[in-house]
Amino acid sequence: MSVAFLFPGLGSLRPGMLHRLPDTAASATVLAEAECVHPGGVAELDTAGTLAESEVARHVCLLIAGVAGARALMEDEHVRPAVVAGHGLGCFGAAVAAGLLSFPEALRAVRIRAELLERAEEPLPDLAIRMAQHLATVPRRTHTLPYVTSTGGVCLRGDTNGVFDDLARSVSLPVRWVEMTATLRGTGADRWLEMPPGRALTTVLEEVQGDLAGIVSVEERGIAEAAEFARGEADGTGGADEADEGE
Repeated sequence: MSVAFLFPGLGSLRPGMLHRLPDTAASATVLAEAECVHPGGVAELDTAGTLAESEVARHVCLLIAGVAGARALMEDEHVRPAVVAGHGLGCFGAAVAAGLLSFPEALRAVRIRAELLERAEEPLPDLAIRMAQHLATVPRRTHTLPYVTSTGGVCLRGDTNGVFDDLARSVSLPVRWVEMTATLRGTGADRWLEMPPGRALTTVLEEVQGDLAGIVSVEERGIAEAAEFARGEADGTGGADEADEGE
């Protein structure tokens, strides 16, 4: 089995999302790290009112949810992705999963991105330049896990600068979703896991792929069942594979 981790964008936000994360040690550690690093903590960031009023809250909550789901799979269930991809803002979670950003670095980056959008003092292309200037201060790390870009839909291997360009441009360029999914299929990944929150990408892909059952939502199915799916121990419909049933 070849597993892809997909990180959703801002369209997946919902009140209470940080209170529906996987109940695992790794997920709890992510919340604790965020509580320490983010000014004022994160306990009340996912209320309906805060999400409606604060771009920073929306950005930070999405990152926390995606990273918590990914770490629960990788550290608690020992599921390793073969490729990662993020839809829009979800690309920052993908970069963390790929080991190109630390979680605190990503939290700082998405806060800056949100603050730039809230001020709305510059056109979007200029905001992308500002984001690139900030990301230029982040240490470059060895890039080994394939990363599919949100703004171009191409698969990058060993190109940390290319990943950081994608992160910066995500503030101003549209998501190339059709290209992204085609590239993901081209990598050979046949088990796709949508990180929290929600199942927006799962819904879209189910409509395209029909009954292929090649994707599951971690939030919807739970961390244990999602891990079984990733390992080929269960199919995408919620039941065991026919081979496991002895048919």
